[in-house]
Amino acid sequence: MNAPSWMALLLLVVATLLSNGMAFVGSPNNLIPYKQSPLLSAHQDESSSDGQVDRRSFLSVPLSSVILAGLPSGANAAKGAAEYDLEYYMRDLFMGNKKEGNLPVSNAPPAAPPRTLREPLLPLLLDDELKSSIPIQELARVTAIPIGALAEQVIAFRSKVAPAFQASHPWQKESVTDEYYFDLTCYALWKVASATIQDYAVRDKFVRSIGSRLLNEMVQREFLSKQSITLLNKNDNKLTDLIPCVIEVLDKFQSTAYCSSYRLGDKNDEERSGLKVFDELDDEEISSPNGAGSVNCLVSIFDPASLGGSLQITGEGSRFSPDFVGPTLAALFERVGAKVDFESYFVDPVYRPNPKDFFPNERFYQFTIARKS
Repeated sequence: MNAPSWMALLLLVVATLLSNGMAFVGSPNNLIPYKQSPLLSAHQDESSSDGQVDRRSFLSVPLSSVILAGLPSGANAAKGAAEYDLEYYMRDLFMGNKKEGNLPVSNAPPAAPPRTLREPLLPLLLDDELKSSIPIQELARVTAIPIGALAEQVIAFRSKVAPAFQASHPWQKESVTDEYYFDLTCYALWKVASATIQDYAVRDKFVRSIGSRLLNEMVQREFLSKQSITLLNKNDNKLTDLIPCVIEVLDKFQSTAYCSSYRLGDKNDEERSGLKVFDELDDEEISSPNGAGSVNCLVSIFDPASLGGSLQITGEGSRFSPDFVGPTLAALFERVGAKVDFESYFVDPVYRPNPKDFFPNERFYQFTIARKS
């Protein structure tokens, strides 16, 4: 800080002290009158009863405490930017501020035992042979590369990165029924997909095709109730009609152990969650030419089985990461004849004082369902 800045800071300190009635004047008996302050009262000479303190005791008080005592209290006035800056610099000058920016990343919480994924959805999501599941088949269709060649690439890449994954999330058996081995395989498959699909529009087509096929298979194999199947086979649905279908699809992901739980709607608004996530006004927004034309829907998936691989790819600087729930729900919302876009984010529900610590367990989706123009 240059000399003019120091002078300005010193003048600000003096002006603040004077404005609060704190004047320090020498006297023949070496006593210094002062305005009573809680910060200084602990240092007052016990033999003095008239609000005086000897100079030695006063000088033992940290200068930063004296300066801060002269600042306006929160009860009298709210602090502005200048006051906060002054307090920060004074603390740093005399006491030192905590160097949070230099803290190392903390160790991640220990991994829970892996869940066991099962039917009905697991064979559609991934298979051990990497031949019959939807992602490998759609990747072969989009890239025109034989399934066998793609499977070899996935297996080779999986073997290469397996030690790093196993160190943090050890699997109990090398099968996609094991949550962590499923996660590893998803990561390897999507890395092969990113290497073979360079066009972002084609990547989006690949992801959307996975969701569309998953929903179609649920309908054709009758994984859903007859009522939901009837609705999904119609073309004139309303958003309110599809709420039970959305819940059934999410229940299937949970019963497969792909996730531990889910939340449909806004956690801070009970009137816009669960069976009440849509209402008649939302139907009107989508169907009426006079409406704004778009509706948002929030969905949270907790502990998804592909979380580790998705976080790793995101950390590598790509948003092309394993996802099954997002594109499946997008395909479902499209059954109202709307255009559907969605974004997903990772959420750590725990406040951590170290800003470098980030250990999410939630994938949070925001769907925008818009009336087609």
